[in-house]
Amino acid sequence: MNVGFLNVERRTASGRASVLRKLGISNLVDTAMFDIASAHEALVRRQAVPERIFADGLVVDVPAGVYHPLPDSSSEFFIRNIKAMNPALIARTLEIGCGCGIISLYMAANWASRTVATDISSTAVEATIANAKLNNVTLTAFQSDLFEKIDEKDFDLIVFNTPLVDKNPENDIERYSLCDPQGRITESYLRQARGHVSKNGLIIFSICNNSAYEVMDAIDLDYEIVGFELAYSGFWRAIVGARNWQAARANGVRGRSSNDKAL
Repeated sequence: MNVGFLNVERRTASGRASVLRKLGISNLVDTAMFDIASAHEALVRRQAVPERIFADGLVVDVPAGVYHPLPDSSSEFFIRNIKAMNPALIARTLEIGCGCGIISLYMAANWASRTVATDISSTAVEATIANAKLNNVTLTAFQSDLFEKIDEKDFDLIVFNTPLVDKNPENDIERYSLCDPQGRITESYLRQARGHVSKNGLIIFSICNNSAYEVMDAIDLDYEIVGFELAYSGFWRAIVGARNWQAARANGVRGRSSNDKAL
């Protein structure tokens, strides 16, 4: 028996349970992963083909290999919840991993905020720029590996439709759109994002049964559920909000008061 492996497994299970408790959903879901193999394979095949998609008053051309914002996609899950936010409180938005750009395009088309969209893939950035022109929408888009080329430090909303599946990628579609092995991308995103969000700003990202969300447990941010979906089959996914209360305390804020405005 590999005792080292068992210790890691126990720490992982403990971390997953701790995160679910912090999010207030431990009475709804457990820490187990879900069998999504067939759905995942179908999604990889679908994304290997370019497609024009109409959604949310927008039309987007999605190249092969770039995440497709289909009706049941996590992109649409984000947009449904972003619609509930108060745009009057959001002057500057940043999207990491913008893909074809539909989330940033929605914000730029419907809000007065300045919108910045980035992606590690040059193909995705080119698609976002082309789709902005197609929809007559103004935004800034450029290539960046997470926050590598981002200098601004005061975004009111930072969005990342994070790859959801804790799996070693076997192809470029999985590598750039779908898989986050051991939660390394999510962990790096959260550690970097807290240095780029405004004092009262919000960082949002996604997790599901099959995410390595246990990495959140070691990062000192204040987490809350922004959106949650639980299917009859037991599959669940959530949009998580994170606030940087370390920075807030450094500026004399001890916690959220009744006078604080939420996004």
